[in-house]
Formats: sequence, structure tokens, C-alpha cells
Amino acid sequence: MNVSDKVRETITRRCMIQKGDTVTAGLSGGADSVCLVTVLHGLSHEMGFTLRAVHVNHCLRGEESDRDQHFCEELCKRLDIPLEVCRVDVTGFAKESGRSTEEAARILRYGAFDKVSCGGKTATAHNKNDNAETVLFNIVRGSGLKGLGGIPYVRGNIIRPLLDVSRSEIEEYLFQMGQGFVTDSSNLTEDYSRNKLRRRIIPQLEEINADVTDALCRLSLSAEEDESFLSQLTDDIDPQRLCEYAPSLRKRYIRRLLSENNIPVSRDRIEEIDAAVISGRKTRFDLSRDIFAVTDGKSVVIRKMSRAENFRTNVVFSSDKEIIVPEYDKKVIIERPSNDIFQKQGIVKEKLTNGLVNYDKIQGVVILRNKQDGDSIRFARRGHTTKLKKLYNSLKLTDEERQSALVMEDDEGIFWSEYGGASDRVSPDKNETSENLYIISVRRKINDN
Repeated sequence: MNVSDKVRETITRRCMIQKGDTVTAGLSGGADSVCLVTVLHGLSHEMGFTLRAVHVNHCLRGEESDRDQHFCEELCKRLDIPLEVCRVDVTGFAKESGRSTEEAARILRYGAFDKVSCGGKTATAHNKNDNAETVLFNIVRGSGLKGLGGIPYVRGNIIRPLLDVSRSEIEEYLFQMGQGFVTDSSNLTEDYSRNKLRRRIIPQLEEINADVTDALCRLSLSAEEDESFLSQLTDDIDPQRLCEYAPSLRKRYIRRLLSENNIPVSRDRIEEIDAAVISGRKTRFDLSRDIFAVTDGKSVVIRKMSRAENFRTNVVFSSDKEIIVPEYDKKVIIERPSNDIFQKQGIVKEKLTNGLVNYDKIQGVVILRNKQDGDSIRFARRGHTTKLKKLYNSLKLTDEERQSALVMEDDEGIFWSEYGGASDRVSPDKNETSENLYIISVRRKINDN
């Protein structure tokens, strides 16, 4: 089977291109991308799709980079293929972002692909040898089954029609076509890990198995099939019974939760969360500034802190003042106490948490905010400072109640806490008759009367 037939079969079997599609092919000028563009050009009329190309000039090799750009422009002109050229500053981006040159180039390259394709399909020139190298590289890194699957044929709007074609087949195809190409000098060095695999490690493995590339690609296919099957099983997991599933499925489910919430995935983190799930412990794992995981002894859920998790507002005391916190469906009420309330300091009504304070004892600016780690308060009549976390534990508050708890502070610290009341330093003295007494209460539901 020739290269064109192989590519046609791959496109059809993997449902890469449908009639009427516009496909943007990445064209570097190297053998692989030149093969990709010429083959797709030949198939475009037959399969009913429109072909265009994009060349990304990374501006890393001076005159050589400009030579590659000129080659691509001439090739597309001859084949009558629309070409868009994108020049990117890899060196500057790498320095600014703290990434390696290789990683920075890849990010900018795919960014250019996405921009030019306008979200449509982009074809890249990864071939069978590239896939084998990726599998081997992932083995060395200790990747799991997904890593053994190598380069996916289709990932989102990225398609790879040459994955069933070897590098030698590509070079033979171009030779038979009389089609030239350019060589990137950086591919001839061992400055990058992938080049070391390609130029040193794989040739040594071929001394053991001459067909090591095909063998690694067979491993890739088997891993891809198993990964797909296990992924389907993960789809059917009952989250409330997670602890009852096999370790592999539990960890896959946890990995998926993390990935879906754009949380960096690590084996240590997955193992830590899984251990909490099967231990029966109720545990919270802070995953990022505003995302955390909670285990309840049977399952795990990912929660995002609402805007109220970072809620902070200045407060001016006045009679009958209401501060709405809609994210938590609450309102904080500041009001003058009636004689009855004054005589019963610390009264708690149903659905209300109250704190009687003397405004004259408050220092500086008053702020209402959500509770933060490490917060503490010295409550009236307790005689010692208490960590709010310890208070919440003693009250057996739910996770939701803890996450939505509010506090009020002045220049000297927290003087009022929901679920706890006022601190001793702002509490009224016995028989006090100051006109600046206020009672702070929280209604758990805004619509409560």
C-alpha cells in the first residue's frame, strides 16, 4: 500500500475529515510536513475537503529559518494552496514564561495553528516513528497507560493523518515524487531529549529488535484500546460508592476530576486522595487557590470556592443595616438591641446567630469577610483565645457551614464570628447603658423574615 492509500485509510478509519471540511496543515518545510501537504493536496478533491497551510517561523535559526519560510511559500504557490505565515518570538516567550525553548516553541506553534484554523481542523505531520519515540519517552518518564497510548490520532480539532506512515516511507515517497524538502539543523544535534532517543537510543534498540518501531506502535495501539475501555468503565462509576471500586478505577475517577477542573495531576496527589477515600476519613485537600477536594469516607467531590470565599467589604455601623452576601444566601443584620435583647446578652434565635457589641470599643476600620485559615478570637466569658477551626469542630459544623462562615474584624483583629458571637474586648460591660450597643445577626436565608 502506498503512502497516499495509507493516509486515505487512516483518515477514513479514524473519521478525521468529513466532506466539506476545511483542513489547515502545519507546514515546516521538513520531509514530514511536505509529505503531509502534498498527500492531502492530492486527496482533497477526491474526499471533498478544502486544504490550506500555515507556516510558523520560530525565528530561532536566523537565515535558516527564513530559508524554510521561503521554501514553504514557493511550495504552496506552486500547488495553489493558501498559506499563512506566523512569526513568533520563541526566545522571548521562553524567558518570560520560564519554559524551555522546546516547550515554548510548541505552545506558540499550536497557538498559531488554532488562530489560523479559527477552531477548524488542523493536520500535523507526526508519523509512526514519532509515535514510537513518544511511547518510549513516556516509558522512561514512568507514564501510565494513557502515556503508553502515544500520540493520539485525533485530539480535539488536531488530526494526524501520517501516524501509520514510517519516516522511511515518507522519504521514499518524496524521492519518487521528485519533491524536495528542507532539513532543520537542530534535528541533527542531541540537544533535546527526543533527538537523543531518535539518534542514539532507538538505533541501539534496533540491534535487539530490528522492528522496534513497529513493536512500540503495537504497544501504543493496545494501550489505546485498553485506555478507551477503562475510560468507559470510569464513565459508569457511581460517585457515592467510589470506595467499592477497584483501585485502578478509583484513581482514574480521581484523575478525571482533577483534570476536568484544570488541576495539575500527580501520582502522589491521586494516591493521597484515594487513601482518604478508602480510609473512611473526612478530609479536605486544597488543590489551588479556589478549588479543593473533600472526601467523606466513601467518595470524593471537587468544590470551587464561590466569590464569597474571598468576600471582603467595609462596614459602617448604623441602625437597621443589612449586608447582603448572595453567594451564600445570607444577610448580615446590624441593629440596635431592644430592651429585651439587651437584658439577655448573647440570645440566639432560630436561624439567627447573634453578637452584642459595644461600638465604642471597636478600633479603626471594620471589615466583614469570610473565615480564613488560622483565624482565632477571644470570646466573651471564655477567658482564652480560640481557633475558629477548633470551634467549628466542637460545633460539628458541616463543610458548607465552615466554608460560608463570616467574621468581622477591626484594626486589632477579629471581634465577631458567626457561630461564636462577639469577642470579650468589644462585649458590653455589666449594666452598660451606652447608646452605641449593636447586635449583629446572620440570617441563613435572605428570604427569611
